[in-house]
Amino acid sequence: MMKKKNYMSTNQITTNSLSQAAISKEKANITQYIKWGFIILFIILTVAVRIDLPVIPIKAIMFVPMIVFAWIHGSQRYGISTMIIWFVITWLVSNGFEALSIRTGFPFGHYHYAKMPGPRVLDVPIIIMALYFALSYTSWTVAQMVTGNFGKKIVGVYQIFIPITTAVIMSMFDLVGDPQASTLSSDWVWERGGAYYGVPISNYAGWIFVVYVFMQIFTWFISKKNIDVSKDAVTTSRSYWLEASIVYLSMGLGVVLEGFTRTAHVEVYSSMAMISVFTMVFTAMISISNLKFINNKF
Repeated sequence: MMKKKNYMSTNQITTNSLSQAAISKEKANITQYIKWGFIILFIILTVAVRIDLPVIPIKAIMFVPMIVFAWIHGSQRYGISTMIIWFVITWLVSNGFEALSIRTGFPFGHYHYAKMPGPRVLDVPIIIMALYFALSYTSWTVAQMVTGNFGKKIVGVYQIFIPITTAVIMSMFDLVGDPQASTLSSDWVWERGGAYYGVPISNYAGWIFVVYVFMQIFTWFISKKNIDVSKDAVTTSRSYWLEASIVYLSMGLGVVLEGFTRTAHVEVYSSMAMISVFTMVFTAMISISNLKFINNKF
């Protein structure tokens, strides 16, 4: 009887383990569908904005799906608490420097927000802070793919190299987006103009500097915690990393699309489209091509 009892107990444990595994797999599949839902929604809104579709104020909500995607995707890798810390670091640093620049001109230059919707903190729209978070997360993930890190513990020279790479990759978006948003649309206004289609060069130096600062702080934080997710079931999946690349690629291709669809200010839109091909689109393609190294030493 004793042996039979143990045997039945073992069967129960095995059945429970299989049930838990099935539930975990089902949850993972549901999460996968949710993420791709937001990715597809982001692509649809991006296309609508770039072809200037005259419906709801799409521009105001264009990046909302990207922000939600960043929270879900990042939480799978780092957990919600770490993502909250990332969000707070990003908010404090970026909002602080934006407010400083509005008042003093450092580090971006002299400007003010004009048409950006929603409430503001120290004259900076809240949506801008949320966008910093989403852009930095996407750029950070692409930077890890470009450098072949894929969630490994960040050590040595990579503790500086990856934040710098992230800052450059994120600033590419501003490089191809600021002339339209500021010079043409007046979402924000450069009070003294600038040499790059009405945008001062200091803006891009400021972007690289500010993004580097908050990404460097976050890098030190996760390095101290010895975070290494390179062996996790989620992060060993190529599709997981592909998702972030698709989001970044969509932003770059959206600018390219705009270069073909706009009939006014063609010199600006066409130039930004060409620059996007050689920056954002090229970087996204490198990140995607590096997926073959995900389970190998880069």
